[in-house]
Amino acid sequence: MTPGQRLVGASLAAALLAGCGSSRDLQGLQGLSAYEERDPGLVAQMHSRSSAVTGAVRVFDYRDGVQVQLAVSNLIPGSYRLALHERGNCSSPNLFSAGPAWAPPGSAKPAADLFPGFTAGVEGQVSGYVVYLKGVSTSGPTSIKGRSFVIHYGDLVGEAFPGQPNNRMACGVLVDGKALF
Repeated sequence: MTPGQRLVGASLAAALLAGCGSSRDLQGLQGLSAYEERDPGLVAQMHSRSSAVTGAVRVFDYRDGVQVQLAVSNLIPGSYRLALHERGNCSSPNLFSAGPAWAPPGSAKPAADLFPGFTAGVEGQVSGYVVYLKGVSTSGPTSIKGRSFVIHYGDLVGEAFPGQPNNRMACGVLVDGKALF
């Protein structure tokens, strides 16, 4: 969206809200342009051909790394691990195609331990999972764009082999996010 389009949209919204007669409504509009201009980051739409798990991982540049946010549903109640994987390929039924877990060069933690575990309750949903990962970005030479995120069932980030069952529940490839407005 160009600055001119944002200005026209903001002007139209201001005109509509002016009819409400509330200064509180107009104050909320002032933050809208800053919200629109926020970098949309990267997003991985989580899915699997062998489970009903769906959701998304959003990644935003933050300080000298990225902030990773996970929201997912249709999980079996239990413990899970999120891992960043080497290849951006989620095409195989057992998600072997994503390759091994990956960590940035010089990482103090092994790839399987970059992200803390999380638990899905009886409702099968997880939201509010936010993690900071140092040493990578959404663009440039340290970008993780094109890699995949995989949700692993249990407390370990398991290895996978072609055509064999494993603990990989859902996968998504990191692509450019879309602005919300």
